[in-house]
Amino acid sequence: MDYFLQKKTLSVFFSIALIALGAQEKVETEVKPINPNFIKVSGKNYTISQSQNLLKESFKAQPQDEFRSFKTTRDELGYSHEKFQQYYKGVKVEFSTYTVHSRKGQIEKANGDFKLVQNFNVKPKLTNEEAFKKAILYTGAKNYMWEYPERAAEINHYQKPYGELVILPLPNNKKDEAKTRLAYKFDIFAADPISRGDLYIDAMTGEKLLYNPIIKHLGDFSHGKKWTEHTVHESEIVSVESFNNELLDINYVLTNQAETRYSGTQSIETRSTAGQFTLNDDIRKVYTRNAGNQNPEGFPYVTNYTEFTDNDNNWTTAEHSTNKDNAALDAHWGAEKTYDYFKTKHNRDSYDDAGAEIRSYVHVGTNYDNAFWNGEVMSYGDGSSNGAEGNGYFDALTSIDVAAHEIGHALCTSTANLVYQGEAGALNESFSDIWGAVVEHYAKGNGNDADPSDAIWLIGDEIDRRVGSEALRSMSNPKSLGYPDTYGGTNWQEVICGFPTQSNDYCGVHTNSSVFNHWFYILTEGKTGTNDLGNSYNVTGIGIEKAAKIAYRLETVYLSAYSIFSDARTFGVTAAEDLYGEGSPEVIATANAFYAIGVGSEYGDVNYCLSKGTSVADEFIQKVEIGDISHTSDGGNGYSDHTSVSTDVLKSQTYTITITPKWSGDAYEEAYGVWVDYNADGDFEDLGEEVFSKEISTDTPIVGTFTIPGSATTGETRMRIAMKYGELPTPCEVFDYGEVEDYTLNIISDSNIDTEAPTAPTPMSSSGVTTFSVDLGWGASTDNVGVEAYEVYQDDVLIGETSERTWNVTGLSGGTTYRFYVIARDASLNRSEKSPVATINTVPEYCDSKGNIVSYEWIDNVSMGGINNDSGASSYSDFTDQVMKVYMFGANRLNVSAGFSGPSYREYWKAWIDYDRDGSFEADEVVFEGDSRSTGNLYQDFTVPETVFGGKTRLRVSMKYGGAPTACGSFTYGEVEDYTVEFVNGSAGVAAFNESKSLGSNISNENSKDYISLYPNPVKAMLNIDLDTDRTINSSYRILSFTGQVVKVGKIDSRGINVADLPRGVYIVEINDGQKSITKKIMKQ
Repeated sequence: MDYFLQKKTLSVFFSIALIALGAQEKVETEVKPINPNFIKVSGKNYTISQSQNLLKESFKAQPQDEFRSFKTTRDELGYSHEKFQQYYKGVKVEFSTYTVHSRKGQIEKANGDFKLVQNFNVKPKLTNEEAFKKAILYTGAKNYMWEYPERAAEINHYQKPYGELVILPLPNNKKDEAKTRLAYKFDIFAADPISRGDLYIDAMTGEKLLYNPIIKHLGDFSHGKKWTEHTVHESEIVSVESFNNELLDINYVLTNQAETRYSGTQSIETRSTAGQFTLNDDIRKVYTRNAGNQNPEGFPYVTNYTEFTDNDNNWTTAEHSTNKDNAALDAHWGAEKTYDYFKTKHNRDSYDDAGAEIRSYVHVGTNYDNAFWNGEVMSYGDGSSNGAEGNGYFDALTSIDVAAHEIGHALCTSTANLVYQGEAGALNESFSDIWGAVVEHYAKGNGNDADPSDAIWLIGDEIDRRVGSEALRSMSNPKSLGYPDTYGGTNWQEVICGFPTQSNDYCGVHTNSSVFNHWFYILTEGKTGTNDLGNSYNVTGIGIEKAAKIAYRLETVYLSAYSIFSDARTFGVTAAEDLYGEGSPEVIATANAFYAIGVGSEYGDVNYCLSKGTSVADEFIQKVEIGDISHTSDGGNGYSDHTSVSTDVLKSQTYTITITPKWSGDAYEEAYGVWVDYNADGDFEDLGEEVFSKEISTDTPIVGTFTIPGSATTGETRMRIAMKYGELPTPCEVFDYGEVEDYTLNIISDSNIDTEAPTAPTPMSSSGVTTFSVDLGWGASTDNVGVEAYEVYQDDVLIGETSERTWNVTGLSGGTTYRFYVIARDASLNRSEKSPVATINTVPEYCDSKGNIVSYEWIDNVSMGGINNDSGASSYSDFTDQVMKVYMFGANRLNVSAGFSGPSYREYWKAWIDYDRDGSFEADEVVFEGDSRSTGNLYQDFTVPETVFGGKTRLRVSMKYGGAPTACGSFTYGEVEDYTVEFVNGSAGVAAFNESKSLGSNISNENSKDYISLYPNPVKAMLNIDLDTDRTINSSYRILSFTGQVVKVGKIDSRGINVADLPRGVYIVEINDGQKSITKKIMKQ
């Protein structure tokens, strides 16, 4: 299943069971018109030789459709897995593969992605060379790996790419764009700035369509530091030829001891050559090299490495702690243990299951806070810390969980090949975290199978040296570090975020990975609780070994390039059934662990098929009316579960349904479908269950009628409503534009009129109390039919009702006591007793403060955490609608500057953050203090106390002439400004390993006042700069490539900036005049 899987109505007259997403506990015996991402075969024998027939019959393939077998694997359960690639008119359909699973010569099931391609032109307008030039223009690098053949040979003989012509399905395409494009695919390995990924160029227009990174962690630890140049002498260099021939004239050495940097004394394998022992394990093909602190930018270091050596093969800390050389022992040992784990537990020979070499380069760069896999080798920086807690950001990045994480990316590329964006990218990152935890447990043996050591659930804890930071991520408690633990819940990042790039974290790959991480933790250890969707769960853990077997089979057998979380649920349960049998405790735990993270239903529940619109940016269902239901919503994420909203309907009665669409702009042609599961069997596939449909129309509202049959099953059942752009929807599909909503109908007969009241909601709780608002929550009521709504009362006055169990109260007064309670109501208007009363006291209002005279001086600029606010003269300015991000770990920098109408004066500054949110500013909440005598920037760094938790609070900035200001009261000359700050996880200016939320500056030309002129544009050599300010000279600049890499920095002189040395392409120029920062786009010819 993927974002752009197209609906294909099937009509196969064999007993092939096509199972919709999530319908794991229900196996059909006839073909239904559902999305064919999973096929089960029963009632007809298909042998392995008939795999092509099965696929062609299932998808009603046309003569131009072709499935080519390209890989077959076998597993310990006796299954054979044959993978097929889809082609159309002889051109590969990218990311469209299908795997046929057989046992004892008989096909049992198949799964994957099939893209419906029709009437598609496969003749490109651009030549391969023309497309390649476009790819180089979009990349904008100074140098490329193919320019250094001897170094490229070390990277699996990488060569200048020749574009592969493919048919590329487009994710989240606009309405006026085709769903698929003809494209050239280029593996672009840039050397300076370093990057590597598959770049897809439109073969008709030359447009950049997709970038799928191979180097996935580049920049994640970068702090914007310049590289320190390092010269390697010829005598130190190990040539490619010598590396390839190192096995000549050597003596093998058995296991020996190494005192690692993070994991104590461990056994490693080494090699003896010419009287020296080196980090070469020729049995596992694990090789570890010294990059000599060379910069991975520019001239690649991959051939300029040296060996780590020891005289007696006893690798001690005393000998190897200098320059963090003992970090190489962790990298070597970590790679060996990762190999051992997969070989011992899964019978896998290296990451590709073909004995691939596992090569590591240690000491990459100087103070380099990064580790990454470049498609062939691992690269590890030394980090910016000296090893002491609170010094720098990270110690050498070679701990065993990091090593296993990086090798995990190589494993993913060789198996599921999950595309690095959106949900697929989040699964990619999560599997690497999972293998980091599993290998750490395997290697160190801490804890037991059912209850591993808590330390393994912390990712990067051994290398993290940031002040107050425990680790990069927590698999056991993601929210403790600002990450989500529920699909679509708190901290979840929207996966539709425009064109996926490094600067937007490829639409949440590092953030949303924590949800699947938490699934693995719950499956291992078990957990009881309530998730962010309000669903209570109780999962019994199965231990880390069984959980890892299920995860391994899920990744290596069932997932494909564009799999999403619902696919992981479907095939995770399938993997558990393969391993442990249907209905086994392991299968139940797998399903329930997914339910705990908000994906799918509990095991045994009726599990309806997935249906949703990928984008609701242009249209969605605004309102649904039928019976007692009159429900308004905002489109959600393309599917909205409103099954808590219900109405009673009588058998044999006719009802009118009204659907009101909402468009953000022009009205689009939408089609509609309504289904009711009359027999409550968990699907909408039975005769008569499609109760209303309407062909494409721009009408609003849409009105229809249907009659409840007398044969309908009495009780609650599901009603599904779908609105789809361009064509009629089916009840089980993922489409591009529109929305799907589910509601509950309670089917009753005349004799079933309900008179029983719900139970009282309990307990009642409050949280998030502020000056003007509070969040209320309560326990669920029960009812013989079902609760329709909860009525919320404030001081005995009804203030609203909701079908949820939370309510945000606003419009309160500061420093006031309020009483709240809730009453439950069912569809028959029966009401419960009152819930317990929640009494709260709102936070006091903040004191007033202002300067009385601002005609001579004022606060000109305040900037921090994504806000850069210029303002004019005002005694007091309320900018609390502007929210600055304040990072809970590491230093934050607050910048201020003064404005003067004439001569400058000595101004005194002070700023406070109300950390404890008590409505006042205390002495220990001062974050900024100093004085200035000009319009230049004044800045100060501060760190957030460890006792502060996430959320928002008030920042006050005060500037006063003649003495230090206080937080409250007025004074003669100066100004006061208030802002809102939000505490977030991470470090200011730090793009941490796997943790990057946003890298680089906002590059939109509209992000600053347009008082800068750059000319000529396009430019060949000298770029002239005019600023509407007297600070042009001595202003600084930096130039970024279109992918966000800094390529040039310096000071502006009277001649401007010489850009003659930059390759042709699009760049971003950022000018800082000491007070403000302005960005503009330029084109280098």
